[in-house]
Amino acid sequence: MYAIFKAQGKQFRAVEDAVLRIPSLEAEPGDTVTFGEVLLIEREGDVQVGTPSVAGASVAAEVVSHGRGDKIIVYKMKRRKGYRRKQGHRQGFTEIRILGIDLSDGKPEAAAEPEAAAEPEAAAPQFDITDVARALAEAHGLDLAAIEGTGKGGRILKKDVDQAIAAAEGDG
Repeated sequence: MYAIFKAQGKQFRAVEDAVLRIPSLEAEPGDTVTFGEVLLIEREGDVQVGTPSVAGASVAAEVVSHGRGDKIIVYKMKRRKGYRRKQGHRQGFTEIRILGIDLSDGKPEAAAEPEAAAEPEAAAPQFDITDVARALAEAHGLDLAAIEGTGKGGRILKKDVDQAIAAAEGDG
């Protein structure tokens, strides 16, 4: 089981007992921090993606230490002007250990979502179709189930709808 969470404007993959380096946090070593913005959860092959985050899910972690990363050199120079500047930078980080991934409210929603998703699909089939092709098919009153898509993954493209229109005009 793993989760993708957002902290300090960046995304990280959390696995229980993993040690991660994230941008500096205002917390002391030994403190427990919770990240509430979980973007994705994978559990036993079942992936739950949030919109934008998974409701009720959180990642708990313990602050292990603070430190600074490797030095990078920033060098500026203007040729023939005698201008040279060399500057080093070390980015601060906080090392955390993932204690666990909490799915308190996320699990019931995951169970409810497939049932809710199955009902609309049964009522009206969903087609993978471009917006232009959908508008063109609706304008000509074409049945989308009768059109075979030639795009990636069977997606119905504008040229497929154009061919169906030409075939319908040729028959009629």
